[in-house]
Amino acid sequence: MRRVVVLGGGLTGLSAAYHLLVRWGVVAPVIEKEETVGGACRTLEVEGFAFDLTGHLLHLARPESWALLQELGVGRSLRRHRRRAGVALAGRVTPYPLQIHTHRLPATVRRDCLLGFVEALLAQPAEDAEEKNFARWVLHRFGKGFAAHFFFPYNRKLFCCEPEELTTEWVGRYVPRPLLAEVIEGALGLFRGEVGYNATFLYPRRGGIALLAHALAARLPSLRLGEEVVAVDLGGRRVRLASGEEVPWDVLVSTVPLTHLAARTVDLPPALRAASGTLRAVAVENLNLGVRGTAPRREHWLYVPEPRFPFYRVGIPSNHGSTAPAGHHTLSVEVSMPAGTAPPTDLEERCLEGLEELGLLRNRGDEVVRVRARIDPAYVVFDAARPAAVAALRSHYRRAGVILAGRWAEWKYSTMEDALLDGAAVARRIAP
Repeated sequence: MRRVVVLGGGLTGLSAAYHLLVRWGVVAPVIEKEETVGGACRTLEVEGFAFDLTGHLLHLARPESWALLQELGVGRSLRRHRRRAGVALAGRVTPYPLQIHTHRLPATVRRDCLLGFVEALLAQPAEDAEEKNFARWVLHRFGKGFAAHFFFPYNRKLFCCEPEELTTEWVGRYVPRPLLAEVIEGALGLFRGEVGYNATFLYPRRGGIALLAHALAARLPSLRLGEEVVAVDLGGRRVRLASGEEVPWDVLVSTVPLTHLAARTVDLPPALRAASGTLRAVAVENLNLGVRGTAPRREHWLYVPEPRFPFYRVGIPSNHGSTAPAGHHTLSVEVSMPAGTAPPTDLEERCLEGLEELGLLRNRGDEVVRVRARIDPAYVVFDAARPAAVAALRSHYRRAGVILAGRWAEWKYSTMEDALLDGAAVARRIAP
């Protein structure tokens, strides 16, 4: 039987190992550098508070995903919620998505967005469906108003680059385009429908999102936690750990960031090492607060596009889960920066000031717990260099017996559901 080794104990790696074991009886050791499983889908528990590493909400679109959760015994531990999200803009908070909820914004902003949308609609660019540049795509589909007030500043803040540098590979189902009637209804406060892939979501009734990873891990006999891979030898088909141990493999499933894998591959050709160097991503610095009292707002999260705020999103996880002791609530602040860069020394103070300005932190004396976390990389930057570099690296690794799987290994944007299904797909591909 071929020796299968999995790098990375996030949802994709755990799902791959689980499906290999349950469906085909293949025991694949999972090597994870952290002391716990989950990757970015971990939960930090501090003094009765549960803090996920940024917002992680489960959106299921395929029946096999729900079947897997039932098989793992976590289906009843999840509760379905209807999204309550907002956009903090121009001193107001209006429901998300902004495209159909401008009614709470100042009249000048509503005018800009409505006129821009109509102008874009009348222009009817034939190339819209084929547009590969994100900035032009936004202008064609939503107009100058929505671009200036939301899409450009928000994505500039999230991806740490200009919108013109981004492609449209990632937008897919994540950026809904409304009808003209819906935009008008939204400007008048009359829209009552639901739009977007995340109109509803699932979240654990108690604790945090780590429930999913722990449910998978509990069924795996070979978890190697706290063990970091420092070298990958494609020719010799071995990985070397920080301890000096070498682990042989016939098939290697890598779910770690593609750039990290490339940096550790000792026999990677120079051209491919250079290609890896062109891949860009952002890191997210996550400031979590446990606060006394009830939450100041009902939303589950707020998007914050304006550049004067350091964060692009603020979550109130206790509004959808039991993440705080009685009489308390939690806040989760997300700040983006280029991968590999250090956060500003005044980041926490600027975040606290921003929370105060938005009315989300009423009294600093009510803060009980403060926890910092970092995801690096967190979001892939979809620029013009990405497709060719990823394709070349994927092809080389495939020929060497390495399967790239999941969000970071494939250098893409995907959800937790995608991660679970990516792991299952890898198992089918390897199956004896």
